[in-house]
Amino acid sequence: MESILAVAVGLFVLTNLDTLLVTIAFCLDDTYATIDVLTGYTVGVVVGVVGAVTGGLLAAELLQDGAFLLGVVPLGIGLWGLTRRRPEASTPASTTGSTRLNRRGRIGVVSVTAIGLNGENLAVYVPFFAGLNPTERLVVVAVYLLAAAILFLVALGGARLAGDTDHPAWIDRWIVPTVLVFVGGYVLVSGWLAA
Repeated sequence: MESILAVAVGLFVLTNLDTLLVTIAFCLDDTYATIDVLTGYTVGVVVGVVGAVTGGLLAAELLQDGAFLLGVVPLGIGLWGLTRRRPEASTPASTTGSTRLNRRGRIGVVSVTAIGLNGENLAVYVPFFAGLNPTERLVVVAVYLLAAAILFLVALGGARLAGDTDHPAWIDRWIVPTVLVFVGGYVLVSGWLAA
């Protein structure tokens, strides 16, 4: 169980660097109240966890002993991300057009953004959750929810300390694809060894 928790925490940290930076950006934007960001962020986290668990259960049921082959998906995405050439770009620290939004609109913007960020992580989480038994799945979900709460508090604190900062381009260019390669390799190797 300790190795599964170590992998789960590692996956959460590495796949949520972009979520941390985007959450900081929302917290820095004066047009978004902290409760707007927290509510939207929570919606995104819940949708992401439900998607990962559901996808993992479906993959395990449909693929039976071959669920570990889903590791090809994050491995392929990661390798493609590392080998393709794209311009180094950054994400602005504030969201444009948000001043015209009411509270529901602001929460909606944060929710959709958080769902999108968590949706990207499904390529990593679905193969991981597919290999877990029910007890491990429950523990990992609890750890992810706790980690998500900590991430929000770190983002809020970081926003209050940092002021305006740009999203470092190297995170999307190098870190995210490398994590995907690691996760895909881990899922394939651990599944192959267990088979």
